[in-house]
Order: sequence, then C-alpha cells, then structure tokens
Amino acid sequence: MPQYTINSKHASIIALDTHARTTTIKGVALETGEEKAKRFNSCPTSAEIASWIQVNFPAPQYVAYESGCTGFYLCRELRELGIECDVIAVSSIPKSTDDVQRKNDKRDAKGLLQALLTPNNSLSAVWMPDEECEGVRDILRAYRDAQGALKRVKQQLIALLLRHGWVWNEKTPSGTRRVAWGLAYMKWLDGITLESIGANEALLTYRAMVSEGADRIGRLKKRIDYYANEKRWKPYVDAFCLIKGISVYSAMVYATEIGDFFRFKNGRGVSKWAGVIPKSHASGETKEANGKITKAGNVQVRNALVEGIQSALRRSPAMGKIKADCPVSERVIAECNKCNHRLHERYHHLLKDLKKKPNVAKVAVANEMIRWVWAIGCLVQQEQGALVFNESLPMAS
Repeated sequence: MPQYTINSKHASIIALDTHARTTTIKGVALETGEEKAKRFNSCPTSAEIASWIQVNFPAPQYVAYESGCTGFYLCRELRELGIECDVIAVSSIPKSTDDVQRKNDKRDAKGLLQALLTPNNSLSAVWMPDEECEGVRDILRAYRDAQGALKRVKQQLIALLLRHGWVWNEKTPSGTRRVAWGLAYMKWLDGITLESIGANEALLTYRAMVSEGADRIGRLKKRIDYYANEKRWKPYVDAFCLIKGISVYSAMVYATEIGDFFRFKNGRGVSKWAGVIPKSHASGETKEANGKITKAGNVQVRNALVEGIQSALRRSPAMGKIKADCPVSERVIAECNKCNHRLHERYHHLLKDLKKKPNVAKVAVANEMIRWVWAIGCLVQQEQGALVFNESLPMAS
C-alpha cells in the first residue's frame, strides 16, 4: 500500500475530520510551526474548505483525512482545486486508550495531524479509484444490498405464515423436502388465505415486495453483465471466471475493488487487505499463536471469496470449456488451471491429512485463492499494457 512520508516540498500539513455535515480542520505551517484550527458546519463545500486552507496555510499544502463513509469525493475535488490530498486507511492510524475514551472531532483531527508529522509513520494512503471504477463498484454493492433486502423480506413473509400456522413441508416422491421459492412454493402461496383482512393485506404486501425485489435484482444483474463486457473489465472477468467458484459478479468485485493489481507488493499484502489472514500473538517468551482471521479489510472481496469457495470445493478442479469470445492468453489459462488444481488439493490436504475442521480449511483456501486472483490479475494487467512492468510475474505465495 502507498505510504505517506513528509516531503520537503510541502510547506503545510493539514488533517481533516470529515462527517456528513461537519468538517474539522487542524493544520500546521512547517516553517513557522504555527497551528490553526477551524470547524465547518452545515455541509461545507470542497471549495469552501480549499479556500480557507489556501488563505491560512502557505503553499504547497498536503491534506489528509481518514477513510470512512464520506468516500473519495472530497479528496478528488481538493486535488482538482490544486491541493494535494490523500485518504488515510483508518486501520493504520494509531489510537491510544485516551483517544477511544474521549473521542471527538477536534481530538481526531489532532491525532491524525500528529501521526502525519511523525517521521517513518505507519500511515497507509488508500488507493483512490477513478469515477468510472467507483461507479461500477456502486452497482455491484447495490446488487449485493438488493440480494440482502430480498432475503430479509422472504424471511419476514415466512415468519408471518408461521404465526398463522402455515408451514411449507412439501416433499418429492423420494421423500426430500422441496426447496422454497420455486414454482411449487409459489403455487402453494397462491392457495393461502389468512383469517383476517389485515393479515391478508400484510401477506399481499410481502409478496409484492418479494416480486419487486426479484425484478430489481434482475435489472442490476443485467447492468453488471453489461459492464463485464466493456473493454476495461472484460479481460479480467474472462480470466477470473476460469477459476472454479468465481462468477461474473465476483470477478467484477475483484477487478473493481483491487483496481490496480500492481499496487500490492506480494500475495500476503492482498490477503491482509482482504482481512483473511489470521490474528497472531507473540509476546516475550510466548510462542507465536494464530487465531481467527482479522476480518479487518475489504468486506466485498471477503464475502465473494467465502461464497466462491463454498461452490468451488464441491466440484472437479478441471476447468470448463472456454468460451469462443473469451480472449484469454495461453499463459493465463495455464495459471488458472494450476490455481484450480492447487486449491482443490490444498483443501483435501487440510481436511484429510491435517484433520482441520471444514470451515477452517475453507478459510485457509480462501486466503490462498485471493493470492491467485491477484497474481492472475497482475498477468492480465501486464498483457493489457495498462502499465509498464518487469517481465517476471509476482507469485501467489
């Protein structure tokens, strides 16, 4: 990850604490050591913030704020106004117990400023996507949210029926219970009439919400398929879909969330960013011990990994037939084939030879899978000529 270090070209260092309607500024002029602070209320614009900074601090200025719900728009607009700006990963900002117990905007801005002024600090600047990439990310996240909303509505409808004594229990001739929300289930719903008018109105409302949710997911899926066929994303999608357990949706998640594959130095950096490396503890003479995964990373990528592993490990490691319109090089195909066999062998080794629990083995394989995705993404990016790289391809391990 890119790391911030104080540059001699900066005359001023400014830290922001941003929220939906307020922005708190704390900065220092490096030559004189003069500090100034300001709090903006009522949704300040980027131009207002930039104007105050340019009036009160000598140029060139360096501005930073921690990552969060405000996203990248402020950073992007400050850069357009001629102020160098970065978004700092919140996980890399040191926090004391006092900071946690006495948290407020002024202290947060002051703490970030102190970290920026510390030589050899551990702050990491977040890679900022361009507007096109961020827009596709938003579509993918909307699709995920729509799936979650539909799942909740279906559970609410089932709970309503259960309160009135209706339970789906239809079985096939072999005795297996039929899955819910299929044609037989919908026909069963059509035949249900509850005791009161209010209960029936609630049932009709839930059914309408289920129908609307399914339509919304269908529309978003078409948009994802459209973007997946665009020139910028298609090479990555075609390559990643050759890996078992990766769909068009998850391939787009990896392509858009990682963005520039060469921004990571090695596979462990990608695993750490995705939050799938184990926690470790070693102090004094205590032997190093690993715990659960950190989950301190990109949740979109982590969810796609876990869901993909569930599917991939139940199938043969052999690749399926490559599509005729899939312009994937022989080198990428070979790497994907190696990936499929490696993950399959790794899982069964952990399960049978090392006697690991199934979920532990799956998470370990997911950790390795994201490294393969990164290495293959580097190769695709190199082939696309997006940047000039060395001939050697980074290894997944």
